[in-house]
Amino acid sequence: MCERKGKLSVLIAACLMFLSFALYGSDASAWPKQAINLVVAFGAGGNSDYNARTMAKYVSKELGQPIVITNVGASGGTVAAAQVKAAKPDGYTVLVHQLSINISAASGMVDFTYADLAPVCVFAKASDEVLAVRTDAPWKTVTDLIEDSQKNPGKYKLTANTGASTQWIAIALQNAGAKLNIVSAGGSGERIPLLLGGHVDVIPIQINMIEDYIKTGKFKVIATVSPQRSSAVPDAPTLIESGVKCSYNYLNTFFMPKGTDPAIVAKFSKAVEKVVNTNADYAKEIESFAQKPFYMDTEPTEKHYADELKNLMEISDVLRGGKK
Repeated sequence: MCERKGKLSVLIAACLMFLSFALYGSDASAWPKQAINLVVAFGAGGNSDYNARTMAKYVSKELGQPIVITNVGASGGTVAAAQVKAAKPDGYTVLVHQLSINISAASGMVDFTYADLAPVCVFAKASDEVLAVRTDAPWKTVTDLIEDSQKNPGKYKLTANTGASTQWIAIALQNAGAKLNIVSAGGSGERIPLLLGGHVDVIPIQINMIEDYIKTGKFKVIATVSPQRSSAVPDAPTLIESGVKCSYNYLNTFFMPKGTDPAIVAKFSKAVEKVVNTNADYAKEIESFAQKPFYMDTEPTEKHYADELKNLMEISDVLRGGKK
């Protein structure tokens, strides 16, 4: 009798597992069975949002299911990261994030890191980040800005968000002697109208987002944040060249909740890889955003974030507002 009950229990467990696969799509071979929610950790109109929407359009065709974009642009992307971290690991919730996820961890803003999610792949490399000001601003370089701010402490406003990559810029400028008024301003798409309207004086922004403003004489660039000078503004020195210890590139990255079936992670990553490496329409579309196709699979993506976090933790006191 006991043996029969044992066999019956095993049979029931197997049936329940099969039913779970059928209802929730846990079987990677059948995934995806429904729409995928793509949570962008920044507001609409910025670089991450643009890249997420562009990629989603093409990956949706590869996977055969719609991809719905949800912008959760608050607190440097930490709110979105926390939401996806807590989501069911079934492959139907995907996060779009970048360097800021490591900045927020190193700055102590959150008690989790990228490793509490499942990195999927890097799907886009943003154009160079720069510091832009209005053309009528009195500074030609960031050195001029620092010197002027020392004469007029708190007069000039720089946009930066706690826990985001822009916080690194703000603190690095402060450590270089700048006396700026740091104000929170949301994502990159929200900074441009603030600068245009004279509400702020300096904004970090991707160069491709302000090329038209440069051409029309409304904005000028006083520094390049990326490690190398931008070909679009070759005369603008990097922050490193100017004695400001900050440099980075944005690598837009997909993450899933930790515990997601590795086969689902791999399937999503391979769909992205196919778009990046073979889709001419996608390549042409991002060319208008001054970008070239760029992809990193799961393993190198994990290594990149691990190395980046390690480097940022070495300067965590700086990111927390202290001195090295």
